[in-house]
Amino acid sequence: MKDYILEIKNLSVGFNIEINNFDKFFYALNSVNLSFERNKIHALAGESGCGKSVLINTILKLLPKNSLIKSGEIIFNNQDILKLKDRDFRKIRGNKISLIPQDPFMSLNPLYTIENQMMEVFSKNTKENLDKIKHALNEVRIKNIDNVLKSYPHELSGGMKQRVIIAMSLVQNSDLILADEPTTALDVSVSNSILNLLLDLKEKGKTIILITHDLSIVSNYCDTVSIMYLGDIVEKAPSSELFVHPLHPYTRALLNSLPSKRGKKLENIKGQISPITDVIDGCKFHPRCECVMEICKNNKPILKKYNDCHSVSCWLYDNFNS
Repeated sequence: MKDYILEIKNLSVGFNIEINNFDKFFYALNSVNLSFERNKIHALAGESGCGKSVLINTILKLLPKNSLIKSGEIIFNNQDILKLKDRDFRKIRGNKISLIPQDPFMSLNPLYTIENQMMEVFSKNTKENLDKIKHALNEVRIKNIDNVLKSYPHELSGGMKQRVIIAMSLVQNSDLILADEPTTALDVSVSNSILNLLLDLKEKGKTIILITHDLSIVSNYCDTVSIMYLGDIVEKAPSSELFVHPLHPYTRALLNSLPSKRGKKLENIKGQISPITDVIDGCKFHPRCECVMEICKNNKPILKKYNDCHSVSCWLYDNFNS
């Protein structure tokens, strides 16, 4: 039996947005169902605006005031965290569930040294806790630890800041780490070193959900991948399966837009992702899809199993396990 650290069941989330002086509700997540096994790196992939960060902020209960969770459960370690009071969830957020944010430059307070900020994880400033901090910094391959601890954020490079944030997750001994595009603001060589650190965390028994729009990262570092489009999970599979046998036209379009060693011309996905305020009948990808059929325009497909490990939401595969 699979051991899931996090299960998302029928989660629907949206926002009240003012249009012509009236508030109107728009969905950002539509009946999302996902399960994440322990000790693996799980990718959540798709273009910007697909709902990936909304999902992460829902898990962390950091949604803005105009948001509303319409339905669903988020089961973390056999407990529905959506039912927890804020004071109870604060014991989990930052401790059992931690975040590696997208922008390391905005994640650290410029007025405090690294030591002061890392020490805030603990209730007391003791030598024992300082030793734990130094051990965590060593785990993320930071050299000259004493100098780094005395430094202010502006004195560190972007890659060094991101290592510090990852070290905070280690100090907190988090079971689940949410990495929201942690390499976006970094150059290629530094990005690879950060991603290798995530592999090290996996080897230490951590579970990681990696948010990304770069499928080349997924192929090299992730065990499973779920493809999102406008709040829907359109395909999910082990990474090894998805890259060999992609099913959904959106997944294939994302893969075809990646650079290839074979000298193939890069393909663009026609059109642009629609804003949340656009209501699209049927399959939400159909205005951009090369395989669109008449049924796609009026009827929304549901996520179905294609085989034991591969699921897809597309009318092209409606005859499988229907």
